[in-house]
Amino acid sequence: MQKVGRRIIVFFMAVLAMLAVTFESEVPVSAAASVKNISVKANIQASSTNALRISWNRSSMANGYVIYRRESLKKPFKRLKVVNKNAVSYLDRNLTSSKPYQYAVRAYRKEGKKNVYSKYVPALGATRPQQTTVKAKAVSSSRVDVSWNKNLRSSGYCIYRRAVGEKWVLVADVASRNSSYSDQKVKADTKYVYAVRPYKKAGNVKYMASFKQSSLIHTPENVSGGSHREFTQAQKDVMKKILYAVETGGQVYGRQDYKDFTEAYTNSGAEHSITIGAGQWYATEAQRLLKLIHTKYPATWKKYDPKNYVWNDVVNKNWSTYKLSENSGRAKIIVKLIGSPDGIKCQDQLMYEQIDEIQKEIRKLGITEPKAVGMFINIRHQGGYGAVTRVLNKTKRLGSVTLDNIYKALQTDTGNQVGAYKNRQKCVYTWLKTYMK
Repeated sequence: MQKVGRRIIVFFMAVLAMLAVTFESEVPVSAAASVKNISVKANIQASSTNALRISWNRSSMANGYVIYRRESLKKPFKRLKVVNKNAVSYLDRNLTSSKPYQYAVRAYRKEGKKNVYSKYVPALGATRPQQTTVKAKAVSSSRVDVSWNKNLRSSGYCIYRRAVGEKWVLVADVASRNSSYSDQKVKADTKYVYAVRPYKKAGNVKYMASFKQSSLIHTPENVSGGSHREFTQAQKDVMKKILYAVETGGQVYGRQDYKDFTEAYTNSGAEHSITIGAGQWYATEAQRLLKLIHTKYPATWKKYDPKNYVWNDVVNKNWSTYKLSENSGRAKIIVKLIGSPDGIKCQDQLMYEQIDEIQKEIRKLGITEPKAVGMFINIRHQGGYGAVTRVLNKTKRLGSVTLDNIYKALQTDTGNQVGAYKNRQKCVYTWLKTYMK
């Protein structure tokens, strides 16, 4: 009987051990070990204009994770995706730009005969707005007006400024109702570019559009006094018409040849490169004009130079000695480029830029009267900076630096100097007298 009793006791102990193993495999041994007592925290890991990547803390208890999303805090979460237990992030695609989204992630595990879900800590984020087009205009030596296209659904705009050679600086953060801003903290005679970044705010985070900068602008010098001011736009227009007329317009005021192509050595034995355009841009200035067309109007460039024959030369050749026959294929491509509507715009832009650059050189020599400045711009454009200083010294011997005295000094500038081009200088003198106010 004792042996039988021992066998019965051993049998029951074995049964109890089996029941314990079975129970432990179906449910936790205690309530504290249930997945419902852990918390999964979601985070916004990355954002673009049409996607958000979320991440979360991984749990060793999870059989997987359920991702939820809602587009308004007033609406309930909707199940978005179920992922496996090894996942730690999810990329949600095909979203609307500049829009907030909230996410939650719950771990789940089968406990007993049903799935049990964890607690969650949601994350609020937003997709980024699209870029906006930016324009900047130097109104004065101390003010630049910036404007942009408004971006629907944006929470606001961050305005950035960068001086050439320096880093970007945040200028202002303005509300979504704005589409312009006046920057009055700029320096005189400085080149700037601007960028405006729309953003969507979600929580305390600003999800910004990427940079898209304006064209380069140049603030005028800070010079006081009526005749000391930098040229007005009307004065620049007069100067442009004068230079175009004497260079390619047959010395007829207001006329020009935007398609001009001149081979090396044609104008002078010292001109070792081609000269192009209404303003007779020579050597590296011709290269500068072509680079401007390529940068501003790539589609136009591709239209006329689809195999980049000319562009490869622009980038790789030495333009101080770049020669072409006017009947060559490359020369014909260049003529089409500079003669196109976009090429003409670039020629005018380059001429205005050069007038600005040259007049600054002239004014630093102490010349301020507009007509006198204009005459020296003509001399500089034709003969270089050395011609300016030579004629200026001759002018000072005659007294004050006026248009009349400059013109008299040019009569003594003989040989192959700028004064030898008497018809040109007479035309410029007459036009400045007539049109420069």
